[in-house]
Amino acid sequence: MGKSLIHTVTIALLTALAAACGESEQEAPPPEAQAPQGVYGMAPTAVGGTPSVITLDAIGPSRTDGATGSAGSGGGEPPTMDQLGLVFTPPTLVARVGEPVVFTNSEALVHNVHLLFADNDSTVLNVETDAGARAEFVFDRAGGYDVTCDHHPGMRAFIYVTEAEHAVFADNSGHFVIPDVAPGAYNLNVWSIDPQRRLEQRIEVSGPSTEVTLAP
Repeated sequence: MGKSLIHTVTIALLTALAAACGESEQEAPPPEAQAPQGVYGMAPTAVGGTPSVITLDAIGPSRTDGATGSAGSGGGEPPTMDQLGLVFTPPTLVARVGEPVVFTNSEALVHNVHLLFADNDSTVLNVETDAGARAEFVFDRAGGYDVTCDHHPGMRAFIYVTEAEHAVFADNSGHFVIPDVAPGAYNLNVWSIDPQRRLEQRIEVSGPSTEVTLAP
């Protein structure tokens, strides 16, 4: 067999092997996405930049103290919202009814904390926060609260106040995960700044990962 023929056969074999490998790679099924740990699902999308809030409250004696996320300090440091770089940090915060929330000012500018109850735009707090100062407010009503600074209109934040055991903000597209939920029956509430998007339903949590299909 001549060298040219051997060379041709070798190239053909290599080409066939490469094609077979390519087909094998294309035919390999994609890895399955692992389900989030906790209660998860899709809530209504954000409205005007304000995300939906999902709360869970146990039905029966299985309730535990403290809420998911930044709510429920459980006797530790109270939830805090700072003013720095002309923004509120964090931009969203969960607090408990009857629990103090601290507002601080960490920059050398005079700021203001103006809290409005979102359902009717009524003012519940309007206080100046000088550089290095702090203000404290105890919420006695559940619901959503807009946070603004009268001196800097571009500064905006949002606080959701609840008595529920677990509470989280969904992302802007509506995805949410509530971690560390013990098995049992729960009342699930979805809050949106648009009252037409609010809903309540009962769910059963039976394992470490529970997907929720929200009623329309």
